[in-house]
Amino acid sequence: MSETRILADWVSSLRYEDIPEDVREHARRFILDNFGCQIAGATLPWSKTYYDMIKATRSGSHSTVAFYGDRMSPDDAAFLNSAFNHANETDDTHLKSPTHPGGIAVPAALALSEYANATGEQLLVAVVAAYEIQIRLSWACSPFLIYRGHHPPVGVGPFGAAAAGAVLLGFDSETTVNAFAIAGSHSAGLIEYTKTGGSVKRIHSAIPTQAGVRAALFAQAGITGPHSIIEGEKGFCKVFAGEYDLSRLTDGLGSHYHLLDNGLKPYSCCHLIHAAFDALDNARDETPLTPDNVKSITVATNSEPILSHIGSITEPTDILGAQFSLPFSMAMRLHHGGRGVKGGNGFWDYVDVDCADPALVETARKVKVTVAQNDKWERVDEGAGLEIETTDGRKIEACVPFSKGLPENPLSPAEVEEKFRYLVDPVMPAGGPDAVVQAVAGLESIKDINDLVRLLVVPQTPNARAAAE
Repeated sequence: MSETRILADWVSSLRYEDIPEDVREHARRFILDNFGCQIAGATLPWSKTYYDMIKATRSGSHSTVAFYGDRMSPDDAAFLNSAFNHANETDDTHLKSPTHPGGIAVPAALALSEYANATGEQLLVAVVAAYEIQIRLSWACSPFLIYRGHHPPVGVGPFGAAAAGAVLLGFDSETTVNAFAIAGSHSAGLIEYTKTGGSVKRIHSAIPTQAGVRAALFAQAGITGPHSIIEGEKGFCKVFAGEYDLSRLTDGLGSHYHLLDNGLKPYSCCHLIHAAFDALDNARDETPLTPDNVKSITVATNSEPILSHIGSITEPTDILGAQFSLPFSMAMRLHHGGRGVKGGNGFWDYVDVDCADPALVETARKVKVTVAQNDKWERVDEGAGLEIETTDGRKIEACVPFSKGLPENPLSPAEVEEKFRYLVDPVMPAGGPDAVVQAVAGLESIKDINDLVRLLVVPQTPNARAAAE
């Protein structure tokens, strides 16, 4: 019953040399991916709303806002960069937990790296620590955290951002415990948006990112908190999840990195929908399909909570609703006819979609989501089973155990770069994407973090302003 202390001991003693090279390599990929999400996400109308509000009401000069280049306090810069990062459902996912660690880890670590005058190597260590703490805590509470209606990133994210701060600010174990303890009082997040919509979900990584950065700064200033914040009688696990497994917090700590279980998202919607896209692609590889010759599509998943999460909305009224609607998102893909990152469910596809398009709505009504009642579909707990009935009476089946981007079916380094360029090419000047790719590849050689940060700022040319509007 000292899990908080054990995690704090690990974070406060973590060094670059302790991290295996495969973990470092994955961290670099995740950093590049999240930078792409930030730069593209900054251009969206709702991101501009957050930017305008924070710019008008806050001050500071320590850390940089991606895309725009403003200098703000670390917690405000981290809030905005995280809001951009998670702005369009494109940031990474640890599906097993489930949570979205990158949209919190990377913005928090970057803002505090500037504040602490850190190096690229220190940034990487902070990112690894932030991923690991978030994932372990979410995994310890899985699946009960999300089953009870808590959105895991908002719950566990403050701890991850605080871990990044502990690394970059050089905390000892005691100060790290206090950073966690303060972070725990910031935990929040409800998933009612999957039922009745709203736009607040867009800042469900920004809220915990800002909270964790503040928690680290408060701990540095000497604020203290309960040292059993995670495992205690009134601690996070019992209060938020009710049912949990504390052993998952510390098993293999320092030798097994759950970061390696993290997945990247080739499609800009809820990760639980992705396997259905891949199954549809596989079915169309064997039998050409158009919206007109599809009578019905049934998608099998493994549980009522998952069905509720992605199967409740058929006719969305806004973009976020579309991104959590398996029927509507499948209709988008079927009408587009493509595959991969550019197959109809990418970042820019959802930005441009017309939720009232009668053709899309008609096709979405043909798609049903169900819970598998037998052993017909193998491994649908992490994938999807698909049955298509055509207008001429044919039955087509496909099953994808692991969607593209998960560790069992990963994006290659080339595909990670392809996604990054797809995200940023429309809004960055020529040469900008190349510079970011090269900088992240050589992250550990960066001695001044400002050399990296300035690459994430886009000159405000007329084209860039038009994109932001």
